Amino acid sequence: MKAILSKIGTLLFVFTFACSSSSDDIISDPLGNIDDDSPSGDSSSYVIDLITDNFEGEDFVVIGSEGWNFMLAFKTELEGETLSFTSISGELPVIMEDNKGSKYTIFGSAVNGPNQGKLLTPMNAYMGYWFSWGTFFPGLEIFDNPASVPNLGASVSGTQDWLIPREDVHVGALRDAIPAIEDPKFVKPKDDSFINTIGEQALVIGVCIDNEYRAYPHAVLNWHEIVNDQINNNFYSVVFCPLTGTATVWNRTINGETTTFGVSGFLYNSNVVPYDRKTLSNWSQMLQTCVQGDLKASKTENMFVLETTLETWNQITTAGKVLSNNTGYNRSYNRNPYGDYPTNSTVNFPINFTDNRLHPKERVLGVIVNEKAKAYRFDSFK
Repeated sequence: MKAILSKIGTLLFVFTFACSSSSDDIISDPLGNIDDDSPSGDSSSYVIDLITDNFEGEDFVVIGSEGWNFMLAFKTELEGETLSFTSISGELPVIMEDNKGSKYTIFGSAVNGPNQGKLLTPMNAYMGYWFSWGTFFPGLEIFDNPASVPNLGASVSGTQDWLIPREDVHVGALRDAIPAIEDPKFVKPKDDSFINTIGEQALVIGVCIDNEYRAYPHAVLNWHEIVNDQINNNFYSVVFCPLTGTATVWNRTINGETTTFGVSGFLYNSNVVPYDRKTLSNWSQMLQTCVQGDLKASKTENMFVLETTLETWNQITTAGKVLSNNTGYNRSYNRNPYGDYPTNSTVNFPINFTDNRLHPKERVLGVIVNEKAKAYRFDSFK
């Protein structure tokens, strides 16, 4: 595994395009109470909590809420100063406060106090099913979990043409048989029948760039896996793997040239292998690396991603847009093509290593530092 990965910590896309607390985008009075148009249900009982941790020499906070259905990680260092944080419940989009008196939104933007306008640096972290973290990072540490690590099995090495074992790369479909979305359409969530049908607990992948908020529902990405999108001069691809439950957002300008990503049809450890259309090189989503082709060994440039529910997304912003089911393809977007896969114990394609410390489909946050990962559970935020 170490031979496959190079240092990832320097790859995290600088979050200078992150959202400020513009009144045009964030729910009015972000430091006040939930507005009158808040989601239904007893959201006042949703607790937000945080963990201050150190992993591989990196200091950071992991903040999360089972009720609001999110986990995120930010570095504690801001402009050379190490801060300490406390969580804030009941003030979304604000989620925490530092020891200097500044409060921060869910996107890491300080909205008041001495650090107002400054941005925390997000860790290289994203959500995914436990089995995917277990197989890509065998023996990874689970925060506050005493379960012993199982036998890790044999090491994994690549071949001449691939950075990963070619015999472990399986064909799930033909190239582009799962069509990426190239011209995404967006709707206001409360004005769209499809969005209302999938419900406020539907999971979405959220981005915030240049004060514009866009959410991409799993319900659409289950059928497409990739959306090639742009906001102003920011070109990016939303990459979602329904088989591993992992969502990442990649800068699609590589070596100064802008490309798009498509679904190659290959799977490695049951995880999607996108390909870039400029060079036809194949990339591993979870390894964040080009594993075959002209760009072999190149690293992805990762943008901040928030995975949460429509309920939480609508609580964060009144101006956010949601990817529509008006994709140009005839798909049953109200139906998950994988059935009960997100909750059962089945893994559809072979994986190199099985770690039974957690249920295979438990959603965890993986934080990656120096080629290693650490997992965080919603149970730690109850």
